[in-house]
Amino acid sequence: MMKKVYFIWILSFLSAIFACKEFGNENKNSEKNGFGRTTVDSVIEEDTLKISDSVVLRYSSKLLWFPGLDNKKFLSEIYSGEEISDYSKNGLQVYIDKEKESVFDRTKNFRGLPDAKQQQQWSYISQMNVRMNRNNYVAVQYYSSQFLNENKVQYHYEEKVFDFKNQKKLQLSDVLVLSEETIRRILKLSLEKTTMMQQIKTYDREAYAALSAITFPVTRNFYFDDSNLYFHYNMNEISHNYDIGDIILTISWEDLNGYIKPDFARRMKIN
Repeated sequence: MMKKVYFIWILSFLSAIFACKEFGNENKNSEKNGFGRTTVDSVIEEDTLKISDSVVLRYSSKLLWFPGLDNKKFLSEIYSGEEISDYSKNGLQVYIDKEKESVFDRTKNFRGLPDAKQQQQWSYISQMNVRMNRNNYVAVQYYSSQFLNENKVQYHYEEKVFDFKNQKKLQLSDVLVLSEETIRRILKLSLEKTTMMQQIKTYDREAYAALSAITFPVTRNFYFDDSNLYFHYNMNEISHNYDIGDIILTISWEDLNGYIKPDFARRMKIN
C-alpha cells in the first residue's frame, strides 16, 4: 500500500513554538489560590551560524529552570537524556552553550552539506515548554526538530507530567485504574472520532481498513488539564504502514468517570 502523509503535525509545531514560558513567582507549594503553581523560569539561546557559502544554520534551545528545586534525583528525571550535572540557571546556560557548539560542529561535517548549492536556512530546535501548571503538577512538552535540507527533516515530541508535591514523574497508573486493553479500546475510539479518521474513512477505504485493524498502542506521552486527558502520538507510532504524522487524542474526564484514582481526582478537583 502506498504510504501517504497527512501534514497535520504543523499545528502541534506551532503550539510548541508559542507555548507559555513562565508562570510568575508563586510559592511552589502554595495552595492559597487553589492552583498550587510551581515557580518556573527558563534559559533560552538563539543563534545563527554561516555553515557554508550556501547554508546558514539557526539554533534555538530552551530549557526550563525550577528555582529552589534541589532534589537531584527528581531533577535528573526532569532532564533525563541530557548530560547535565549543574541544575542552576548558570549551569543550564553552560550546557546550552556547549550543545550549541556541538550542533554547529556536527552540521559542518554533515555529508549532505556539499550538495546544498542554493541559499537556504537549516535549523536545530530543542525546547521544553510548560503545558499545564496546577495543583503541584507540571506537564512539560519536550520538542526537538532538525531540518538539514529537504531530505533530512526530523521532529519528535515527548510529554511528561511531574508531581512536585511528591517529587516524581507521574505514571498513567497514578491517574487511572484501567487495564491496558481497556485503554487501547478507549484510545482507538478516540482516533475514530477525529476529523482526520472520518476523512480517511470517506476518501480512502483501504487505509481506513488498515488503521482499524491495528493493535492500538498505549503511548507514554500523556498530559492533562482540568477537562481532559491527552495522549500525544509521534509519527509512525500508531502505524508503520500508514503515516498520519503526529496526533493528539483527547479523552474527557467525564468519559473516564469511575476509572480515575480518587486521590488524583480530589487533587485535580475532578467531580
